[in-house]
Amino acid sequence: MATISIHFDGPITVNHKAPIRVLANTYTHLQRAIDRAFLIETYGDVYKHQRLTSKQYADTVFLAEYPREGGIILDAFREGAGNIVDRIAESIRPVIDRALARGLLDHSSLSAQFRDRETYVIQMRENTQNYEEVVENAPTDWKNAYSNRSIVKEIDQLVSQITPTALAGSTAEIELHGNRPHLPYRFDARTASRFHKIAAHKELGAATIVNCVIRSLDRGNKNTKPSAKIHNLNTGREQTLLCFHHGDADKLHPHHNSEPVRLYVCPLFEALGFDVMSGDLVFIAVA
Repeated sequence: MATISIHFDGPITVNHKAPIRVLANTYTHLQRAIDRAFLIETYGDVYKHQRLTSKQYADTVFLAEYPREGGIILDAFREGAGNIVDRIAESIRPVIDRALARGLLDHSSLSAQFRDRETYVIQMRENTQNYEEVVENAPTDWKNAYSNRSIVKEIDQLVSQITPTALAGSTAEIELHGNRPHLPYRFDARTASRFHKIAAHKELGAATIVNCVIRSLDRGNKNTKPSAKIHNLNTGREQTLLCFHHGDADKLHPHHNSEPVRLYVCPLFEALGFDVMSGDLVFIAVA
């Protein structure tokens, strides 16, 4: 029997009960993590915006037990779902290990990374790698990390409920029993905050040239930067192109005409993962 238990304690609970919002968020994000794990186990990985088919919903039904006291413990189970639970555990482990480490989580800013990519393009120009090379040489770790992140971001939302100052002293513990034993994952506010920083971390990959057609262009506004939807001719898939500067829409607009265009871009990595077929790209310049 595969089981998942979420144990909340401290001010987030009152007399062994929890607010409806906490229960709703917990079950929602737990189910989404189960769905993601099922997709990974079924297909080997997940791509952006992938969803279950109507026939697959029955395979991800976990039954909820009545809450237990101790603050409050929420249990769910399913027969024969050990692989799903093991996948969730394997996705959480490397992130919480880093969150529990005492070292600083020091990352250069996206602005600094973007300036480095701009300088590289100015120096290399046509010698910049083509996107076909990125697809052909993409490390397996990219895909695995991207797939795992789809689970981690749901666990992040679940445990972040203990981080508000008003709930100081609250804890969350996740116990997973699949085909293999797993140590409990225990979060206090500090661990949950560090877990979030790692799960939400973004960085830019190396510059590359993409051959594409600009399908749509959003100029943004004073609060949002421009973005575009492109059809990547190197992969045959649609991707989102994000802009770092408000003026980038003016550079892209002349090429929003259904004609192929070559762009300097860089992949946007999330939690060290990137989907080479559908992941977001950041615009650098027109080639």
